Amino acid sequence: MDVDTEIPAHASRNSIPVKDKDFREFLAPVIKYTFRVDPYGVVTPEDDSPAEIDLADTYHGEEASKASIRRPSQVFDSKPGTDVILLGHAHPPVGRSVSHVDVSLRVGPIAKTVRAHGLRVWQLPSIGALKPGPARPIREPIPLIYELAWGGMDFSDEKKPVGEPRNYVGRGVARDPRTLADMPAAQLEDPAKPLDGRSREPAAFNPIHRHWQPRASYAGTYDDVWMATRMPLLPADFDVRYHVCVPPDQWSAVPLRGDEPFEILGATPEGVWRFQLPRVALGFSSWTKGQRTEHRTYLDTILVDADAGRVELTWRTAIPLPRKYEMLERVLVFEKDVV
Repeated sequence: MDVDTEIPAHASRNSIPVKDKDFREFLAPVIKYTFRVDPYGVVTPEDDSPAEIDLADTYHGEEASKASIRRPSQVFDSKPGTDVILLGHAHPPVGRSVSHVDVSLRVGPIAKTVRAHGLRVWQLPSIGALKPGPARPIREPIPLIYELAWGGMDFSDEKKPVGEPRNYVGRGVARDPRTLADMPAAQLEDPAKPLDGRSREPAAFNPIHRHWQPRASYAGTYDDVWMATRMPLLPADFDVRYHVCVPPDQWSAVPLRGDEPFEILGATPEGVWRFQLPRVALGFSSWTKGQRTEHRTYLDTILVDADAGRVELTWRTAIPLPRKYEMLERVLVFEKDVV
């Protein structure tokens, strides 16, 4: 079986065998376009070194259980809508001393802001709950990662660990909050829900783990009925939203086109980063026993790397595999004309 592509040099490809929840086999061709965007919003195709298809999660640390995801795996058959990921740092304004900076991401229906504070520690007031103390001036860019947001795990009682199910690698969770006094506090928060109030919301822009909420809630029900009727298949109530790798405020239920205006504030030394990518529309076709079939696709992942000045757009489709693989004769990926 041949996989042919009529796509430009700034696109990379991979064809991945996958299975759905009923163990049906598919071939998932995945296509990724990479663009370089300069500080002034000038967009050029990244022909020299387009990003490869991610076949496994990569992390902000060597031990996956203690680190957040940097780049998510693209090994799955489908997911609804479009995920938008922002990698980078919060940059203080040039020439000014500030103790916090707001980073915002806006594209299509997505509008999210995270406030990044300078170094601060947890304080235990005489009355009330643990809260962050005053922040020091920001001396260097602050990583926009879940390790610096509200969350964490406490294994002081191994039989009954406590943790934040939306972010197990953050700062702030403890069986006895008093033990955190004078320890480094969370530096990232939602400015509308500051951590010095009652709110305890993780806030960052990178992907979330499969065992974190809300992803884990879509994994299905693993109970006695599942063991008796479906194991080792996935549960009947498995939801493909499990493959959505971002929190709800970075997900568009209606797929984005990719040419919507982007506005990113606070994540570059210049402070303001606005750009618009060219419109790309892809087509996927397959031939089985001489019969041509068109396959539906849409843009399902946008990854913006503010540090590198690069944007990656990813499309895929799922082609059912016949019992005899050789009956799938050809797969073609091509750019459609955009009117």
